[in-house]
Amino acid sequence: MLVFLLILILLAVLGVLGLALKIAAALVLGFLITVTAIVAAGYLFVRHQMRRAEREMSDPRRGAVAGTTVEIGQPRREPGTTTDPGVDDRY
Repeated sequence: MLVFLLILILLAVLGVLGLALKIAAALVLGFLITVTAIVAAGYLFVRHQMRRAEREMSDPRRGAVAGTTVEIGQPRREPGTTTDPGVDDRY
């Protein structure tokens, strides 16, 4: 930053400050727009990833976070099967 100010002072002494200020303003504005765009894209990316992780953690059947699920309780029969629910035919 100090070098930039020294260059501006030197250009002011030489009498070409108007053009130098226009160029400097264009460079600073371009830099600010670029940094703002990168920060905004990063924020949107992080927000998207956080929402995706929250969604996967709230519904374990979706995504790679799920792992293995073991259901405990009475076995469920598929609707439309012909076996009698009173008969235990698992063996």
